[in-house]
Amino acid sequence: MKKSLSIILSAILILSVFSLNAFAATTKTETLLNKLNTEKEVAVTLTAGDIPLFGANSDATDTIYIKGDKAAYDYNAGFINARLVLDGNEIIAYLPIFPFVHVKLDSKAIGSVDIWGIINEATNITLGVLNYVNSYEEEVEGKKYYVEEFNDRAQVTSKFYYDGDDLKLLNVTDKKTNSVQNTYFEDISFEVDDSIFELPLVSFDLTPILQGLFVALLAA
Repeated sequence: MKKSLSIILSAILILSVFSLNAFAATTKTETLLNKLNTEKEVAVTLTAGDIPLFGANSDATDTIYIKGDKAAYDYNAGFINARLVLDGNEIIAYLPIFPFVHVKLDSKAIGSVDIWGIINEATNITLGVLNYVNSYEEEVEGKKYYVEEFNDRAQVTSKFYYDGDDLKLLNVTDKKTNSVQNTYFEDISFEVDDSIFELPLVSFDLTPILQGLFVALLAA
C-alpha cells in the first residue's frame, strides 16, 4: 500500500519509454510500441526485488494492468498481496487474500486521471529524443539476449534486452551523472481479464474508517 497510486502512474511512464522515434529499421521495440498504442490494454509485471519476510527473503513483483479507462496495480510478495483498482473517478483498495473489506477514494482525493492521455503526453515528449543506434547479442549472467540500443544524441544510452520477442530488461546509462538504472520485466501481456478490475461480491466498505489513513499512504 505504501507505494500507492504513484506506482501506477510511474509504471505508465515506464511504458512511455517504448515511444521511440527515427528507427533505422523496424525493431522489436517499435513493434512493442505499435501494439501498445493499438491494443489499448496491457499488463506489465516488473521485478520489485527481494524483501525480508518472517526471517526470509521473498521475491516481490509489481504488476500494472491497463484496459480502456481502467487501471489496476498489484503488489505481490508471496504472502502479502495488495491491489489498487482505478475505475473511472475512484480507487478501490483491498487485499486479494482477504477481499471482504475495501476502501474507496473519489476524484476529490486523487484527482481525475486520464490514463491514455498520460501515455500519449509522455510519448510526445520522447519523440525525436531517442535515436536508434544498433542491435546485437549480449550475455548477462550466463544468458544471451538480443539487445536494441538507443541514445538521446547526447549523454543517455538506453538498451532493451529481449529473450525472443519478450522484453526482459531496460538498462539506462547517463554518462553525465554516472548513473545506471535497470528495470526488470517478468512479463508483458496485451490481454487483461476484466475480473482484475472487479470488486469481490461480498465486501464491506470501510472508507469512513480508513479513508484518512489511505489518503496518507497515497501521499507518502
